[in-house]
Amino acid sequence: MIDSIRSEWIKVNTLTSTKVLVGIAVAFPIVIVVLTTVIGDGIRDSKDLTDLISGLVLVTVLLIGVVAVMGATGEYTYNTIRPTFAAQPSRLRPLLAKVIVHVALMLVAGLVVLAVSWLAGSIIVGDDGYFPIRSAFGVTTPTLPAFAGIIVLIVGVTFIGIGLGLLVRNIAVAVAALLLWPLLVESLVRGLMAATNQEELYKFLPFAQGIGIGFWDIETDSGDYMTRFNGGVYFLAWSIAVLAFGLWRSAASDA
Repeated sequence: MIDSIRSEWIKVNTLTSTKVLVGIAVAFPIVIVVLTTVIGDGIRDSKDLTDLISGLVLVTVLLIGVVAVMGATGEYTYNTIRPTFAAQPSRLRPLLAKVIVHVALMLVAGLVVLAVSWLAGSIIVGDDGYFPIRSAFGVTTPTLPAFAGIIVLIVGVTFIGIGLGLLVRNIAVAVAALLLWPLLVESLVRGLMAATNQEELYKFLPFAQGIGIGFWDIETDSGDYMTRFNGGVYFLAWSIAVLAFGLWRSAASDA
């Protein structure tokens, strides 16, 4: 398994497209947080900074998903998956190694984004703001739980990206499916639910839950969201199901 992980890391580390996309995914929210805190005056406390970072990280999450799709479909596109499977007859081993490498890479990228964005924003605002990350007056703030939600979202989207890539085996189609699911499909479904007076079903939209757990407030009373923990588990369950389906198809069908 170690050899499989090393092989997958070499594949990821030698792709210029991966380096560029991960670089943009990390740099974009950090740069925007710095510019917002330097130029604007709307960031005054932990809630403001947390929600700013959470909103910007959505771009990071989608780019991470694209990288995962490319990692899953690239070998099928260039037909290099055949020698991989020939060298390792147990197909699940290289596929699981691919999942491990991508999840580890995206976790590091996500942690860097959160840590640097928070430190940069709080330092720039300085004494003009109030930024307790853990607790204030003995009351735990939602900043760390929100950031934990972002990490869950990153892992889940990585799973979904790899799963869709293995299912579709076409970069363009898989990327389109990944981007359209949260940006268009769920919006249309939500509009249909509202038109049929089924608003209580909002909470069953997986990406809505996954995105919601990364923000300061979770409006569970409105019925739109589950609790942060339940929403995270629900979104992860969907992402694991997509990944498992993709792994099953790759293990059971011809390369």
